[in-house]
Amino acid sequence: MKAKISFLFIAGVLLLLTPPSLVHGKRDPKDLVLYIPFDEGRGKTAADISKFENHGKLEGNWKWDDGKFGKALRFAINDPGIVRTATDDVFAFEGGDEITIMAWVSMDVARPGARGILYNSPNGIKANYAIRLETVDPSFFYRDKGDLDFHRVTGIWDSVPIDTWTHIAATNTFGNPDAMKIYLNGKDQKSSRDGGVNKGHEAKDWSKGDGSKPPLPANGPITIGGYGAFGEPFQGAIDEVMIWKVAFTEEDIQEIMLAPGTDFLGVEPHRKLTTKWGAIKQNP
Repeated sequence: MKAKISFLFIAGVLLLLTPPSLVHGKRDPKDLVLYIPFDEGRGKTAADISKFENHGKLEGNWKWDDGKFGKALRFAINDPGIVRTATDDVFAFEGGDEITIMAWVSMDVARPGARGILYNSPNGIKANYAIRLETVDPSFFYRDKGDLDFHRVTGIWDSVPIDTWTHIAATNTFGNPDAMKIYLNGKDQKSSRDGGVNKGHEAKDWSKGDGSKPPLPANGPITIGGYGAFGEPFQGAIDEVMIWKVAFTEEDIQEIMLAPGTDFLGVEPHRKLTTKWGAIKQNP
């Protein structure tokens, strides 16, 4: 009896000490495709502290700044910059695959047009999937496997405020027309398929898909702050960028956005970052 009680006590203690990500079945670090926290605060490389280590090279013009957590990277429309990873098959998604993309952003000014947060941008000209702002509305889209159309959802409930750290997330199960969702500060947003405040010529020219088609698989690179040769540049700061190969619930997103790195990786992110930075700092 004593042995049984001791075993149950030890098991309970271990359960309490286990990071929530490992207790919760869907939050598994192996599903973390990309995680760039921008905590270096210096240099020309932004470390990816997922197991894939697709570190981003900083191109063009940008500056390190204070972030939502630690440091962040700040971009400007008139003097654009970008973060670009290498290509990797892990960035390619197929029909039926789940995805969550998320980031903290602080927008300097609201200007008409698209402002890129994250793109999978093969060849620098076509985006396979992306999250961005359409003036002040968060948006997610992907290109279908037939390379015929884009499928897009835009949050139209709450606008992204100026000079305020705001969390943006998008989830999808590729090929499920009901699965495309946009979250603002962890809240599922009322959404539109017609482009939000930019509806009109954009909706007629592109984004005719309804989300029912599988995606065009593309292995990147991933770009942050714009795409291609500094197209659709972001105006403001970006922090804590992630891609997951799982579609999180609203509760999951709320937990991850408030405790990035520490819990779901099961290790202090700054310790991992220090280790990986030591390996790449010789070639910034």
